[in-house]
Amino acid sequence: MTMKALMRTVVAATAVTAFVAVAQDDDFDFGDDGAAAAESSDDGEAADGESAEGEAEDGAEDGTEAAEGEETAEARPAKKSGNVKTFFILPYCRMLEGQAEVRKPGAKDWTPIQEGKFYPLGTAYRTLGAGDSLRLQFGPEIEVTVKGAASFGTRAQALDVTSRAIVLQSGTVSVKLPRTAPEGLFEVLAPGFKAFNLAGESRYAYRNTGDGDEAVVRCVTDRLDVEGRHWRIAKMRAADELRIRSSADLLFTGLYGQSGDCTVKLDQGRISVRDFETGETKSEDKFLDWKLSPQTAVRIHRALPALGERMSVTVMTFDELGELKNRCAFAENLVEVNSGELGPVQSKDNADLAKRAAEATESAEGEAEEADGEADEGEAAEGDAGDASGEADGGSNEEDMDF
Repeated sequence: MTMKALMRTVVAATAVTAFVAVAQDDDFDFGDDGAAAAESSDDGEAADGESAEGEAEDGAEDGTEAAEGEETAEARPAKKSGNVKTFFILPYCRMLEGQAEVRKPGAKDWTPIQEGKFYPLGTAYRTLGAGDSLRLQFGPEIEVTVKGAASFGTRAQALDVTSRAIVLQSGTVSVKLPRTAPEGLFEVLAPGFKAFNLAGESRYAYRNTGDGDEAVVRCVTDRLDVEGRHWRIAKMRAADELRIRSSADLLFTGLYGQSGDCTVKLDQGRISVRDFETGETKSEDKFLDWKLSPQTAVRIHRALPALGERMSVTVMTFDELGELKNRCAFAENLVEVNSGELGPVQSKDNADLAKRAAEATESAEGEAEEADGEADEGEAAEGDAGDASGEADGGSNEEDMDF
């Protein structure tokens, strides 16, 4: 064999060996070591797949939790979020149906209100027709709503004041606060009273009567306090309702129970109280607790004194039949002028008193007639005695004159 033929044989053998090696690689026939490597590779791929799936699931769960968190944040009351304030800096018109107008502080004319616009404190609001409604938002959970023709105003105040208030003018106004609102957060004002410490929903119907005003205050849910001069009702509860009438000069106040049972604390002036241990005498305010149930009433009359500034006051309570139950008269902050509790007076008592007075009068007249009769008899006896004496004197004279 020549050298050239030998070289061709070596090259061919090398090519066949390389082809066999490539075929074995394609068949994945690695023996025991190759199987272990393949299993390791499969496990690694499976682990990577599970890891990817886990990451995907974790991502999906995180996304779901995030979505749930967003929904919860939207559904969660604003008071639970530390970044949400109780009040906006200025109230704004959240909802308007129909026509409504505003008059800003210092302005003379009314202008149409715009939904979504903020208005300064001290602005007056009014709706014009029976089908109109307006909602004013003071904070995330504090709103004032009117339906039908009504008007009210916001109280002008400094921005650093932490409370808010509205002033009733006409119509029906509803106020809604969180049911867990703290005391002193919101007030509703009128000339003869104020409602405060509101929580939940309350409703106020207010009108001018010409000689004064009249308001119906209803606690729809939770609580509110209401007070005026010489009276206060603490903690009106759900469904409690009363009617308040005041004269234009505020010298008369009438409280009338409408529904529910609430206790009104009535002022009865100042009294002197002696401490038996120390012997000291001090003055303190006296009050009467009266349950203002339906059909019962309280009437407070005031009078301005001719001298000084201490008003004289008479407080009376009446039951559901209109009978006077309590009465007290006093001068403000003056211990020396206080009648104290005058006691209940009923029509039956008045009838008995009139009957006794009539009997006493008849008895007195009978005694007087008897006394007159006795007096007449005494005068007649005295006359007879005089005549007898005269006759005796006359006889004696005649005898004397007969010489």
